[in-house]
Amino acid sequence: MDGRLIRYREAGRGLPLVLVHGLGVSADYWVRNGPAIAAAGFRVLAPDLPGFGRTEGPAAGLGVKAQAEAVRRWARTIGIASAVYLGHSLSCQAILELAVARPEMVRGLIMAAPTGEGSGTRRLLSQARGLFQDLHRESPKLAALVAQAYLRAGPIRVIRTWRLGASHDPIPLLAKVEVPGLIVRGENDPVVTIGFCDLLAAGLGRGRVVVVPGGSHGVIFDPTGAFNAAVIDFLHSIDSPRSISHVLQAESADPEE
Repeated sequence: MDGRLIRYREAGRGLPLVLVHGLGVSADYWVRNGPAIAAAGFRVLAPDLPGFGRTEGPAAGLGVKAQAEAVRRWARTIGIASAVYLGHSLSCQAILELAVARPEMVRGLIMAAPTGEGSGTRRLLSQARGLFQDLHRESPKLAALVAQAYLRAGPIRVIRTWRLGASHDPIPLLAKVEVPGLIVRGENDPVVTIGFCDLLAAGLGRGRVVVVPGGSHGVIFDPTGAFNAAVIDFLHSIDSPRSISHVLQAESADPEE
């Protein structure tokens, strides 16, 4: 894409679900989700965003809108006309941007541990405090994946992307989203408040909140299967005859490459 190799992982067939990883990590972050969701009858795809995983990208990091645009161009390049998008943490803001900018491409949104509460320095401080509190709640395997990904990306790129995300306000976008949304929060997440999740769901209009018992900020790594079950249930609700017109509309849209 634009002369750059984009690495992604893929499994299964059926309604496409695009997994967009959070800050600093990669497609490998979805190791507990992709196989299980694909086995349930869906086509699951997970790209490495530019600058992360094995995809080259700008050393200065990516802002939220740039992340959304990168996902859009990647999806168009490999022929994904319309899909459900699942983001974790910071990438929830990116998939919201995508749903507003290119609504014909998005059939549904799943936001896991969504960030975006507060603004600027206040948001950064709150998130840093929450992430520190979250350290002992995450599994060693998840910690190893994150550490490896951060070392590959480099601290400067990770920190700059984090700071760019803190300047983005997702709230004004909510009323412009026309598709169903699912917000998933871990019961013990110290980074994302339940009040913020309720605010997102209410703002979407067609949104609802699911709380995973015992879950942390890394709720996608939930060992009980409750997170995957919530996602699969949502996908089944989207994968219905009434959504066929959405697919046809997406396939006839101008890619604007």
